Formats: sequence, C-alpha cells, structure tokens
Amino acid sequence: MIFDRLDIPPAELELRTGWSIKPQGACRGQECVPLDSPFDVRKLAARLGMALVHDETHGLWALGPESGGHALTSAELPDVVLPDRHGQDFALSSLRGKKVMMVTWASWCGCRSDLAGWRKLREELYPQGLEVVSVALDTGGGDAAGPWIDKARSTHPALIDEGHLFDELFGIVNVPSGMWVDEEGVIVRPPEPAFPWVPRPLSEEQVAKLPALMAEQLREAQRIPIEPERYVAALRDWAANGDRSRFALAPDEVVERSGPRDLDHSRAAACFELAQHLQRAGDADAAVPWFREAHRLAPENWTYKRQAWSLADPLQGPTDTYDSDWLTEVRAVGPENYYAPLEL
Repeated sequence: MIFDRLDIPPAELELRTGWSIKPQGACRGQECVPLDSPFDVRKLAARLGMALVHDETHGLWALGPESGGHALTSAELPDVVLPDRHGQDFALSSLRGKKVMMVTWASWCGCRSDLAGWRKLREELYPQGLEVVSVALDTGGGDAAGPWIDKARSTHPALIDEGHLFDELFGIVNVPSGMWVDEEGVIVRPPEPAFPWVPRPLSEEQVAKLPALMAEQLREAQRIPIEPERYVAALRDWAANGDRSRFALAPDEVVERSGPRDLDHSRAAACFELAQHLQRAGDADAAVPWFREAHRLAPENWTYKRQAWSLADPLQGPTDTYDSDWLTEVRAVGPENYYAPLEL
C-alpha cells in the first residue's frame, strides 16, 4: 500500500487493507486490536507488525503486510479484484461454486509458454467443475503479459497482477506457482511449483546456435527438476473427488505450509511495492535502491529478483544495475534447489 500521508482516511484504509478503524481500535472481521487516539498509520503498523517504509525524496510511504506469523493468516481466500487481459475488473469471489486452480506466471519467466498447457487442462477438467485462473505477476502490466495471453489463446480467466499483490497476500516467491481454492472460497493447497506438462527440450545442436548467455541459461534451466506428472495427477484427483481427495489440505495445514513471515519479509514487500510504484511513474533510477533492498531482505524471493533484473535486461543477465543475475544465482544455489520440493 502506497500513500503520501500518515493520517489516511479510515474508509481508504479499510478499502486497501481490510482493517477498519472503530472506537475499540482496528478491526477486521471478528478481530479487533486496540489503538491509541488520534489514529495514524504508524500506530497500526506498530501494533500489527507491518513494516512502514518512507521515501523522503518523493514524499511516499509504503506499508507492508502483517508479520510475526505465516504468509497466510487464514485459508479463506481474500476478495481480490484484478484486471483481465482487456482491462476489465475480475473479482475472484465470482468463482464461488467452482473448484479453482490459480496459476501465477510472468512474461519474464519461461513458464509463459505453459499457458497453452493450462488452457488444455482447463478444457479437460472444466466439465468436472474445475476452473483455471492464470495470474501474471508483471510490473509491466498488460503490455508485458498480454501478448503471451493472446499467443496461448487463453479461454480461462487470464488476470494481470502488475503490483505483485499475490506475492504479498499468499507468500509466492517463485513462478510458476499453483494454488487450489474450493467451491466455498477456502484455499485447500497454498502456492507450490506447478507445471502442466514437460517442456520439449532443445537439442544441444539447437542450443548451441543461440546467443551465448541464452544458451547457458537454457542449459541450466533444463537441469531444474520439475514434476508436472505428479502435479497434474493430483489436480485431476481433486477435480474428480473434491474434499474427498487426499490432496485437499485442512485449513490449519494450508496456513502452516504457507511459510513464515517475519518483519524483514514485511519490509521487503513494502520496499518492492515502492520500487514498482517509482518504476511505473517513470523514475527507474529511484526504483533501483528499493528493488535492491527488497532483494537483500528476502533473498529467497525469485519474483522480486527476476522482475527487477528483467527491467534492467530482458535476459536477466549481468548488468551494472544489480550485483547478480539469474544464471549466477541459480548456479550459486544449485538448480535442484530453485523450486521448493513438491509435497503431495
């Protein structure tokens, strides 16, 4: 959440965070926490463990998510509204009554080529009550993600998350990630690596004809282990059996699997949001230090790093802007550690 004043009107605060200011304090649903009067955002941030980042030069503040627990505080899906390929708002709540598999991807990720695979799976499983929703994590918005949606001839809801809201709300740290939501709007599997098929590998002869950096990146990418067969088999089982499927998790396990979120991760989210805001405002140079700070605070978050690297170089290769790049980092952690293990 970006703002230019600390005394945000309560109606705006509620719209953007879900927290409403009442006489008894800040409330969201049945939960209320006491706050001293008069209210300003610093008090809410301190009470809820939300990082508050200030860019003095531009007179801006950024508020991170709550910390001290897990990325997911509940298995209930928030009522998120995102634009589709054509700029029309799409509310996730409109999907109630269907099982939903949400897959996050990006134009800066090779998983952009998987959109056609998700379209085909959707065509297979939609008759069983399963909808697929793709969400592009792209600071470039429709200009960046739109051509890939068009190329895939996507028939499912294809949404664009230019603010990386899904990172903040659900703890996504890499793409592609899949998340399952049942007919009642309850998350039954939190974000995890998700692929619809095994990509067709290029031969070494084909790879050798590519520019040197691209060839090395592709060789490394082909060493990253993925498990589309297991994932798709589990998805088919859930489509057929719903809450009777052994792959549908209980709410407490969903929250537990979503991973911890400490104050550094809250601050990283605020820094990343501020960086994106400045980038979209046309001040790319001012955005870089905030991108760098997000990378420092959450080094395991590949979406933060790859989005920033792609803005400096579409190939995410070495630049003077950042100290590292995709190929160097993958080799440092090992391709076998690029994605978290798939726990099915």
